[in-house]
Amino acid sequence: MPDVAIVGGGIIGAACARSLARAGATVTLIERAELAAGASGRNQGWFVLPEDPLLEPMASASLPEYLAVSGSRSAPLPVWMDPDPVGHVLVALDDVGMRSAAEDVASAAAHGVRVDVLDPAGLREIEPAVTPDAVGGWLLHEGHRLDPASMTVALALLAKEAGAEIRHHLNVRALVRDGDAVRGVVTDEGRIDADEVIVAAGPWSTPLLEPIGVQIPVTGARGWLVRVAPRTELLHHLVEQAGWREGPERRAAVARPTAGATAESGMPRGEVGPVMHLHRDGSVLVGSSRQAWVTPEPEDPTVPERQLRAAIRLVPALAEGSVVSSWWGLRPITPDERPIVGRVRDGLVVATGHGSYGVILGAGSAGLVTSIVLGQQPPFDPTPFDPFRFATS
Repeated sequence: MPDVAIVGGGIIGAACARSLARAGATVTLIERAELAAGASGRNQGWFVLPEDPLLEPMASASLPEYLAVSGSRSAPLPVWMDPDPVGHVLVALDDVGMRSAAEDVASAAAHGVRVDVLDPAGLREIEPAVTPDAVGGWLLHEGHRLDPASMTVALALLAKEAGAEIRHHLNVRALVRDGDAVRGVVTDEGRIDADEVIVAAGPWSTPLLEPIGVQIPVTGARGWLVRVAPRTELLHHLVEQAGWREGPERRAAVARPTAGATAESGMPRGEVGPVMHLHRDGSVLVGSSRQAWVTPEPEDPTVPERQLRAAIRLVPALAEGSVVSSWWGLRPITPDERPIVGRVRDGLVVATGHGSYGVILGAGSAGLVTSIVLGQQPPFDPTPFDPFRFATS
C-alpha cells in the first residue's frame, strides 16, 4: 500500500484521508490552519442533489457516507444531520422566477425527486411566513441539513482512527519533484516523502501546482452567510427564491465577473440571492452569494446587507429578528463548475474546484481519488472531472 500525503484539511482532504486510510494506505493529512477552516466549515450546510446531471453520481455516493457518520454512536464527535429529507421549497415572485424554476424542477424530477407544484395558497399553507406576493412555488422532497464543520472534523478523526496522521497548522510550501514525478511535499517543518501526493487545497491548490508546471483553471469565489435569530419559528423547509442562480448553461459568473443586474429581474446576476433554512438552534441561516476572490478581505462588504434585504423580501417577518453573526468562505471554482479530480503527474493527484458543492461531493470525490491512487475501477465515470479537459490544442 502506498504512502500518501494529502494537502488540505477541508471536506475533500478529510474524506480522502478517511477513504484511503480505511483501504490500508499510510496517510498523512496536512492542513495549513485548523480542520474545516475554509468553505468546508463556512457554508449553508445543506445537502441536495446538484442540478448538473454529471455531478449526480458523485453526490449520490456522498450521501450514504455522511448519513452513516452522523448516525453512528461511535462517531468521534457529534455530527448533526437530518436523517430524512426535510424538503426544499422554491418560491417564484414573478414570471421570471416561474420560468427560471423550470430548470431546477426538471433536474430534480430527473433525479427521481418527487415534486409538488404549489399555487400561492398551497405555498402559504406549508410556509406561512413567505411573502403573499409570491405567485407560485414547488416543494422538492429532498434535502438534508447538516453541520459541515463537524462532518469535516469527524471524517478526519475517523481517518486518524484508521491509522492516518493529522498535521494541522502546518504550511506546505512546495512539492518534491523527482524528474516529472512528485514524491512528497516540503512543509515548514521539513520534507514529508510520499508515493502519492493529493492536492485538495481548494483555491490554494493553484499556486502550489504552478511551480511544477501544472496549470488548472481554478479561481476563488467568496460566499457569505448571515445568521438571524427570529422572534418566532419562521420556516419549515429550505426556502429559496427561484431564478437568482445561474443555470448550468450560464454559469461563468465568477470566471467572467459581471457587474450590474439582469434586465428582467433587477437581481445582480450570479451574485446574491435568498436561500435560507431553519437551523436546529432556531436561528435562520441566510445565503447565498458569490464574488470573485481578489483581495484577502471582502471586496464588497455590503453583501450581507443585500442578502438580508433579498431574504426579507421573500420572508418579511425576518426583519423583526436580530442578526447574530455573519461570515464568509472561499470556494474553488472551475469554468464549467465541475470539480477537477484526477492524476496530473506520476505521484500527483488533484482534487479541487468543487465550488458550492464541496460538502455535497466530498465523500464521492474521495471514492474516486482512492480508486485512482490504488489503481482500482472508478466508482463512476471520471470523465467529467478530467484535469486536462480545459487544455487547448
